[in-house]
Amino acid sequence: MTHPVHRDDVIGEARRVAAATDADLESVVADLETWVNADTPGGDVSALDRFAAELAHTLERYGLHPELVPAGERGLYLHAVLEGEGTARVALLSHHDTVFTHGTALARPFRRDAARCYGPGVADMKGGLAVAVHTARLLARGPRPFARLEVVSVPDEESRPHAPETIDRLEGFDAVLCLECGRPNGEVVSARKGATWFRIEARGHAAHAGVEPDVGRNAIHALAREAIRLLDLHHSRVGVTLQLTSVVGGEGLNTVASHASLTGDLRAITEDDLGWAVGEVAAFGEHDGIQFSLENLGGPPAFERTPAVASLAEAAILLGADLGHVFGEALTGGVSDGSWTAHRGIPTLDGLGPVGGLDHGPDEYIETATIPIRCGVVAGLVAAVDAGLLGDVW
Repeated sequence: MTHPVHRDDVIGEARRVAAATDADLESVVADLETWVNADTPGGDVSALDRFAAELAHTLERYGLHPELVPAGERGLYLHAVLEGEGTARVALLSHHDTVFTHGTALARPFRRDAARCYGPGVADMKGGLAVAVHTARLLARGPRPFARLEVVSVPDEESRPHAPETIDRLEGFDAVLCLECGRPNGEVVSARKGATWFRIEARGHAAHAGVEPDVGRNAIHALAREAIRLLDLHHSRVGVTLQLTSVVGGEGLNTVASHASLTGDLRAITEDDLGWAVGEVAAFGEHDGIQFSLENLGGPPAFERTPAVASLAEAAILLGADLGHVFGEALTGGVSDGSWTAHRGIPTLDGLGPVGGLDHGPDEYIETATIPIRCGVVAGLVAAVDAGLLGDVW
């Protein structure tokens, strides 16, 4: 049986969208420049809502039907729908919040040289948003090989430790294509580590450090011993990492500390390993007069490379090669909203945005020439899913 990617309609759609994007690249970059120059710091609901409304207006002009969905204090989620003539339901998943504070775009606005675009959030992930929006725009002009294409942009990916508020709307979708940037060598992301963020509290008994040092029960001393124990979790299994991210405690310079706390970042490739490691964090030793508590602060689940994910990755690699863009696939320690959709059992592929890097820093960039090709790859994947790419594995 012919692989769906090799069908004339699938490869033809990828080539059509890539060529059309390339021909209209200046318009795509103009949208990207506007979006990068709009500060959208996580947590600033008014700025995020304003951006979502402007993005909805743009998508409506491009032929989609947008809806702004309230999500309480987190701001508006954007879902823009394009109805098609096929059978598959595919979502293009993005976010429009960034880690940069107000004034960053004014101080360091969008700029472009011969090969790259730069600016706050250009890779994470307004470049990916540009690929999603303009792929949808061009699919609206073609044969529409899908039943429903849904462009989703959320306002809180950078700070939210739980699933997107509107994830239930994607239940039963055939695939989710997440537009976080491609790795610096072009790889798409077919697996992401899961993460658990946690806080350990230690409670002891205060006393005068000089007069009655042995009457007190020092929470900092006990927590320090636990911290050293936790360091053994780092690389204790393949892919398991642990970083302690803060330590605070005590009452003053001359007081036996009655309280202390630390926070940590724990990651693993599989849910099983993550669960095991969390159990190890909670295995506190005995410390006279000290009580410990563990608070799970949340975190995304592991995005594991299932057969369906492998099929999507293979298809993306084949499509890229046809378009002259040779890349592979990668596992990354970073997390994204693709982690949540994958955990729900929806076949998900990530890293489909433009090739880029140095996220969250002053030199964040994307490779401009990869924008049209990534649009073609995404369009081809939509067509391939509609052609039955996942029929034997999901």
